[in-house]
Formats: sequence, C-alpha cells, structure tokens
Amino acid sequence: MKIFILAFSFIVLFCACGTKRQYFQPAEIDGNLNHTENLKAKIVSTSLFSATLNNDTAILKNEENIGNFKLEKNYNLLAYQDGEFIVADNDGNLKIFDNNHQEVYSEKFDASVLSVALEGNDLALVLADNTIVLANRSLGIKFSQTLPPAVAQDSRVAAPVFLESVIVYPSLDGKIVIFSKQTQKILRDIIVSAEYFFNNIISLNVFDDKMIAATAKKIIVFSPSQTLHLNAEIKDVVLDKDSIFILSKDGNVIKTDFNLNKKAEKKFEFALFTQANIHNDHLYIIEKTGYLIKCDLNLENAQVFKLPDINEKMSFIGSTKFYYADKILDLL
Repeated sequence: MKIFILAFSFIVLFCACGTKRQYFQPAEIDGNLNHTENLKAKIVSTSLFSATLNNDTAILKNEENIGNFKLEKNYNLLAYQDGEFIVADNDGNLKIFDNNHQEVYSEKFDASVLSVALEGNDLALVLADNTIVLANRSLGIKFSQTLPPAVAQDSRVAAPVFLESVIVYPSLDGKIVIFSKQTQKILRDIIVSAEYFFNNIISLNVFDDKMIAATAKKIIVFSPSQTLHLNAEIKDVVLDKDSIFILSKDGNVIKTDFNLNKKAEKKFEFALFTQANIHNDHLYIIEKTGYLIKCDLNLENAQVFKLPDINEKMSFIGSTKFYYADKILDLL
C-alpha cells in the first residue's frame, strides 16, 4: 500500500511538472512603450463601463469628460447617461446625480445593482441575485422578477438595452430576456449558454435587427429569421461597424461578420488577453504579462510592444487611451 501511495504521488508530481505554465513570448518586439502622462490616483476596480480610482474619481470607457465628479465611499459608477451619474454600492443602494453633482434619485434594492440603463424616468436593472427590475423614479418598482440563481459570476456584466417596444435584459444565468414595455411582461427568453458557473452575459449589443450577445463560452447572433452561435473560450468581444472580434482564452483572435462567418483568424501563442478595443482602424489588445498588441482590422501587420511595470497591475482600456496602475498611455 505504501509503495502504491509513493508511486501515485510520484505520478502526480511528474504530471504537475510536465504541465508547467507557458507564457507569451513574441518572436519580435517593436520596442518599449512608456506612459505619456500620470493618473492622479491608482485604479482600484473596473467594470465594462468604467474604472474607479482610489481618490474616488472614475474614468469612463468612452472617456467622456465627467469633470471632478467624486464618488461616495464604497460606491462605483455604473453609467453616465444623459448628463446623469448612476452609482451603486454592494448593499443594494443606487443613486443618481445630475451634472451639478446633486442627488436626484435614490433607491434601496434587495441585492446590489450590477448594471443599469436609463430611458427617461425608467431604469432597467440587473441585480446580483439575478433579479431583473424595471423601476420608475416617480412610480417606484414597476416590474421585478428573480431568475434562477447564478452560482458564480464573471465580473463583467452587460447592461440592459432599451429598444422601441421592448427592454432586453442580460441575465446572470446565460439568458437574454425580452420584456414588453406595453404589457410589462416577459415575452420570451433566449438561451445563450447553459454553463453552471460564470455564465452571465458579458457582452450585449443590438444592431438594426440583430442582437449580439456573449457569455464566456458562447456568442450568439439573434435575428427574427435565425439564431446563429459560435462556441469559444471567450475573454473579450469587440464590435466594429460590420465585424465581430472574438478574443479567446487560448490567445486566438477570430474576426467574423454579423452572421458569425469567419473572415480572419490570428493566433498569439500562449497570450493571456485582458482587454481590447478598436481605435483608428486598428485592434488593440492588452496581454496580461506586459504587452500591447496592435494589428489592423484584417488581423494582419501585427506589432507587439512591451509595457514596463504592467504585470498584475489593475488596468483599463478606454477609447483612445490605456490606463494601468497610475499611468496613462495614448493608443498609437
């Protein structure tokens, strides 16, 4: 028995040594990139839409100037829309401030608010217990329904989308919920993926008659005539005017059209993608171990730049700049 245990231990140790992590090592580096200016504080948390700094200010994804708006302690900026700041904490408190930084609305929900969208006085919300809510500033809660529990969630949570007659809610359990504004009832739900863990919708966009949604395992394109899907280990999804760029966890980048027909593909061996964005007709990708990858929208002419001191630092990519630690780098 003792011999068996020793042999088993040796096998486990041997296998562990044989599966040592390999890291991205570009064959050619196009130089080092140094930051162009400094942030006034360090990034402490990020979402799909903003980054919060340790001086209680925030940066928006679109880098719209929000002046010197200061967050209350323990609050995060969920959205800035129509000149209003929507903030929330982890205890279910949500507040809205106007452009003069005056509080114009507050509400306490049963769970923390993960994402929100506004249309006039209506608010569409997704809560941390997988409840979807339609609230009105004057009338209170108009609709609320708790969906099946989500055991664990990806930190990236897409926001609801207001359309002409419906609201599209991204759930935490891998579904898109279509809600009628007129009847205030759920019309249908669409399953994006059925994983048990980390199955929330991380990307949700509507273009004309197409709805594009993704979890960490699958991306779908839904239209009145068909539903298309593509399976992948998805790290990020970036949309251009007529293309989808899917960044996978194995260092692969796939470009498709809005029908998920593959147009191009590029492999960056062992790369660990963190974030990506499109700027000046180029795709920019941040690699976790300290690189910025830049290529054209055909995934050709790739350039790799070294980013000093980025390894394991909190970072955030905006529309024209990359922020990491307390540094700002202009995208080229």
